[in-house]
Order: sequence, then structure tokens, then C-alpha cells
Amino acid sequence: HPTFYAYVLSNGDRDRVAIPLSVAARLEEFPREKIERAGQKDVVQYRDQILPLIRVSDILQTAPSTTATSGEAPMQVVVYTEQGRSIGLVVDSINDIVETAFTLQHQNSTAGLLGSTVVQGKVTDVLDVRAVIKAAGTGFFQTAT
Repeated sequence: HPTFYAYVLSNGDRDRVAIPLSVAARLEEFPREKIERAGQKDVVQYRDQILPLIRVSDILQTAPSTTATSGEAPMQVVVYTEQGRSIGLVVDSINDIVETAFTLQHQNSTAGLLGSTVVQGKVTDVLDVRAVIKAAGTGFFQTAT
């Protein structure tokens, strides 16, 4: 089983979600007052670009935790970059970065999840980052013409 590093995130009050580091570019925190709207989407100015934001809890249809929706805490964002473009995945909180051997023990039919595994002794869902981005309908993976 390959060893990989993963961000372990809180998604909702109980859910634990891991994002393999191989697909996650970096972690960022944005003050909530920096979040703006473009069309119907939340965005933030990031490295001279407009970074679209996707709330993971919306795609997985879980309620965000009460701390994530309070107005004071900065927004926790995993920035995913591909072919020079970036998109931000908003999560409730980032708990840890772990190195772990990875075996999906439970295949999951939930859209946006690859399945479940045990990380740090707790059942943890593994996020399918590409599926979450596609489900948000951003057109991120469409090639520019």
C-alpha cells in the first residue's frame, strides 16, 4: 500500500474527510471579509487571480459545523491547481496532516467520495477532489479555447 500524506479535515460536526496531498496544492486561510461574489459564486482574490470557491459541505450535502459558519473565524481553503488554474475547496477546519498507508476499506456511493478508510484510529472519508469540482459545475476541467 503506498504511503501518502493527507489533510484530515472536519466537514460538519462529526464527519472526517481526508484529501490526499498529491491532489491538494496548498492550504490557505482567508478572512471572511475578503470573500466576494462573482455571478452566483463566492470568490476571493488570490495571487493576482480570482479564485472560485466551492464549499465541500454543499457538494457532500452535510451541514457545516457551527464554528465554520460563525462570522469571525477565517475561511479554511484547500487550493487545488491544475494547468495553471486554481480553485478553492472550503472546509470547516483542517485538523492535521498525516502520513499513512492508504487502503479504501469501504467503497462509497456518495458523490464526491472515493470511499472510507481508517486514519488515526477513526473512520475517515476520502474526498474525490475532481468529482467535487465537477459537481460544483464550475467548468474548471473544460479546456480553454
